[in-house]
Amino acid sequence: MLACAVIAEFNPFHNGHAYLLQKARQKTGADILIVVMSGNFVQRGEPALINKWERARLALMNGADLVVEIPTEYATDSAREFAHAGVTIANEMQSDYLAFGSETPNLDFEKESRIIDRLFNEQLSYNQNFASQLFHGTDIVNSNDILGINYAYWNAQSSKSKMQLLPIQRIGANHLDSNVGGDIASASSIRKSFLKNDQEYQSAVPTATKEVLAATKPVIWDDYWELLEYKILISSPESLSHVKNMNEGFEYRVLSMLDGSDSFLTLMKNLKTKRYTYTSIQRKMLNILLDIHNERFQLSKSRLLATNSLGRRYIKEKKLKNFLMTKVSKVDFATNYKITKRADEIYQLVSPYNWGKSPIITDDVKE
Repeated sequence: MLACAVIAEFNPFHNGHAYLLQKARQKTGADILIVVMSGNFVQRGEPALINKWERARLALMNGADLVVEIPTEYATDSAREFAHAGVTIANEMQSDYLAFGSETPNLDFEKESRIIDRLFNEQLSYNQNFASQLFHGTDIVNSNDILGINYAYWNAQSSKSKMQLLPIQRIGANHLDSNVGGDIASASSIRKSFLKNDQEYQSAVPTATKEVLAATKPVIWDDYWELLEYKILISSPESLSHVKNMNEGFEYRVLSMLDGSDSFLTLMKNLKTKRYTYTSIQRKMLNILLDIHNERFQLSKSRLLATNSLGRRYIKEKKLKNFLMTKVSKVDFATNYKITKRADEIYQLVSPYNWGKSPIITDDVKE
């Protein structure tokens, strides 16, 4: 069976995502559409608005055949490591294609991926973040294109059979648009609209997403402020220095800026510098909250979140059970899935759910 993978977050699942899945299947002629998805915390360094099981179910309802999870420590990392994990999983799942949304699909992603190997000058500017310096002097500014370049880089590095990249033109809204402007809108504008309760988001999401948003408690960073504050208060500079991506002495800044910060937003504003984006700071705070430390990339398994009957057949035919956890064992929870288990438990302190013991299984197959 011909397989196409899509690396995604679906935070939340909207009409643009449905369009991406439809075009991915149409353009590749794939028999199987695999979604490689972030879990309960996402790449921007924040909790997903709705839990991973509901998002996986929505993906299955809108064209996916299999939804598998990017473990938390990689799903919440920089674009480079997020892409590394996504491509690793897609290759282990024996995908023939990797489809992704792009503002400039005619870009030569393989050629541009060579920029990833460029070393920074010895004297780095502290007035720019790392991504800005890496792509300085180029026209590459859109985050989806930057992700696509990272996908191309890790696909070229893979020891598995190489996937064919399929960039798909984004339509409608730009990912940075802050307002919902019609049937296709950015995920950030949809989240903003939903949290303001202004109802504009409803034109940009499927009916099933509306139902989930209406029935589920949304999760945001403010829900974890007191827990984060406590974690920082009991930490020493040495203990914080071991937190993932806590570099250049930023742990001292965190400890000094906590005093006088009475909310997560205030702390973020106090920590902000030209050197670090809000997103990179959020990731550092999330690593503190979830107790994620620096470690070597060693992704060995992924978890099956949802599948239909066609997906189950694909898993069996491709003999994926050694890589794909259909059920997580006690050994897996104690080793390669330990951080994700902890993250899920922390997520449920705010928004409990009944999913999680077994994958979502349906006999529905989307044509």
